[in-house]
Amino acid sequence: MATNLVFGRPVQVIVKPELAQASAQVYANGSQISGSNGVFRVDVGFNKEITLTVKADGFDTETIKIRYKDKQDTYEVMLKPNRKKANVSTNVPEATIYIDGAEMGKGSATFNIYKTSNRKIKIVADGYETYTGTISFSEGLDYVINKECTLYPNRKDIYISVAQVGAKVYANGKLAGVVAKETPVKVTIYKETPANIRITCEGYMDVSANVNFNDVDVNYDLGSMPEDEAYNLTDHKSSDIANTIIPIKVRPEMDRDAALRSMLYYITNNFRNLDVNNCEAGWIRTKWNIDKFQSMQVRTRIELKQAPSDGDGLLKFDLLIESQTASPDAEPIDQNFRDYNFLLKKYTKVAEDIRKSVEMIDTQNKSKVNE
Repeated sequence: MATNLVFGRPVQVIVKPELAQASAQVYANGSQISGSNGVFRVDVGFNKEITLTVKADGFDTETIKIRYKDKQDTYEVMLKPNRKKANVSTNVPEATIYIDGAEMGKGSATFNIYKTSNRKIKIVADGYETYTGTISFSEGLDYVINKECTLYPNRKDIYISVAQVGAKVYANGKLAGVVAKETPVKVTIYKETPANIRITCEGYMDVSANVNFNDVDVNYDLGSMPEDEAYNLTDHKSSDIANTIIPIKVRPEMDRDAALRSMLYYITNNFRNLDVNNCEAGWIRTKWNIDKFQSMQVRTRIELKQAPSDGDGLLKFDLLIESQTASPDAEPIDQNFRDYNFLLKKYTKVAEDIRKSVEMIDTQNKSKVNE
């Protein structure tokens, strides 16, 4: 035995990498040996073999054999990490970062990621598309993973201006604002939905356009709106009756045939051609009258239908005067026209004449057209 001790020799064990040295622990045949800064010393007896177990926080455990006969004085043990530090950041500082569903930070987050599983990333910010992805232990060769996640906007603001102060700007049918002097109207548009922009102003033709999210421009100065040539030929109060159902109640002493004949008389005074004339059904509809101007055209027609009684025993009809406009070269198909909520002056008395011919109108029962 004494001879074996005399011929035994010390062996130095160095733990790598440096990140593992502070927490490294070494066991020789199950018994812990001392050391510092990742350097340990163990004595190997003559012709003996020692099993070393090396551990460190955040690293896989490694086992090596040290044998007297190998004549090796120094051993390096390279530990492999089983977790890494992960840094996730984004280009939007106010974005909220979630890791596996738990909120981890705003704009950036730091956490551990383990060898055994990936971690799910979700980043949310108002006005941006939500980012979803994963981060895995295998990303990068270092012990720290840095992952930059880019968020892309899903909406942006555009600015609409025209020369006409007071013009109303609509986006997809909703009022977005009114043009003030040297102040455009801001409209928010979204990535998934093109914006239909329509601008209206009394005395001018509507201006409309579709604006796509991917368009580079954000400022749209449309200059002066085209003048509405029909404006001075319309009765501006007629917005109460254009494209609006007007109820008519026939006075008690007048029968259905007489009422239809009387109303048809005033209709055909203004509209020579009929599209529907079904007296049995109580349905009359004229063909369109077209009035053309240099920058627009207006079409107008009348429809009269018998309606259910209100329970008062009086015969009832619904009168509709339709007014629509389109560009001067538009073909006479419906998709080219849109409602024009004024009547040309030559048609504004038609409703009044029709009602007076069949209905008892007095101071207690004023029609819209007389207001």
